[in-house]
Amino acid sequence: MTIQLSNKPKIIFYIPKDSETAVFDQVGFGIEEEGIPFEYIQAETVEDVVLTAHRASHESSLLVGIAANKHDIVLHYRNLPKEKYVYRIKQYDGVGNRELRLLGTNAARLVKGVPFNTSSIFDVTF
Repeated sequence: MTIQLSNKPKIIFYIPKDSETAVFDQVGFGIEEEGIPFEYIQAETVEDVVLTAHRASHESSLLVGIAANKHDIVLHYRNLPKEKYVYRIKQYDGVGNRELRLLGTNAARLVKGVPFNTSSIFDVTF
C-alpha cells in the first residue's frame, strides 16, 4: 500500500537566505494567532519583493503569499495583478513588533475573509 501525503494548506513566506529571522517571526506569530499555518522558504535572493510575494501567492494553496528582502515586506494575494499588493512595510528595521505582527494577522485574515486591522505604516496598492 502506498500512502501519499498531501501538501498542507499554508501561507508561503519567502525570506532572504541567511537572514535574521527574529523580525520575520513577528509576522509569523500574527499568522499563527489567527490559526492559519505558514511556511518560511529561504530564497537565495529576493530582489523584487513584490514579484516574489506574488510568486508565493501562486505557490500557496491559500492564495496568500508574503516576501521580504533586506528592506521591505510585502503581502500579496493571488487574484491581484502582479505589480499590485495588499500591504507593504517599507524599511521594516525601524518598525515595531506590533506592526509586524499585524501584517501577519492580516495575511491570515485575508485567508479567512474577515476584515483587516489597519496601520498607518502599511503601504497599499489595491
